[in-house]
Amino acid sequence: MKPSARAILALWAICPFAPAASGAEALTARNDESVFIFGGPMSSGYFGDALVFWNSGYEPNYFAGVGYQRFFYEYESFALGLEAGIGIRTGQSTSAEAWAGLVGRLTEVEFGPLNITPSITGGFSVVTDTIGVETTRTTASGDSATLLYYLAPEIAVSHDDHPQWEAFGRIQHRSGGFGTIAHIDGSNAVTLGVRYKF
Repeated sequence: MKPSARAILALWAICPFAPAASGAEALTARNDESVFIFGGPMSSGYFGDALVFWNSGYEPNYFAGVGYQRFFYEYESFALGLEAGIGIRTGQSTSAEAWAGLVGRLTEVEFGPLNITPSITGGFSVVTDTIGVETTRTTASGDSATLLYYLAPEIAVSHDDHPQWEAFGRIQHRSGGFGTIAHIDGSNAVTLGVRYKF
């Protein structure tokens, strides 16, 4: 076999591995998985009040939690994934919360070296007990707040120098979904957190 033919065959033999390596690098660069920790005070108002966090009343109860996200679908500026987490609500009393759902994320908007990424998570939340205004609302409605819908709008900020790290603000909201599960706006926590993407 001529040297040139051997070289061509050798290149052909290793070529299938090159796309696999670059593909793996691209997957890592997209940061399809993340873990995060967050927490903050619970609002004494409703969901709309919590969104206007600077004008919302707060109760002496706090939420703290950890979560995991994995994105599995992308189309242009949109990404879809799964999220699950656990947390604790404490202050006047204590209860645990677990949630899971789908998370939708838009492509980050760039402001110089800063990147702004809006997202929203929707699913279900389960708690071991009610707390604060949630207890009052549950008693008034006569409905159970053990299992409610979960909704978490979020704005995240990252920097070009460390794109794997994000700081974010999020509303931790659980409710009966306009009476489809229960006639109750359960609880709303105004939180800040940190996320590590990998």
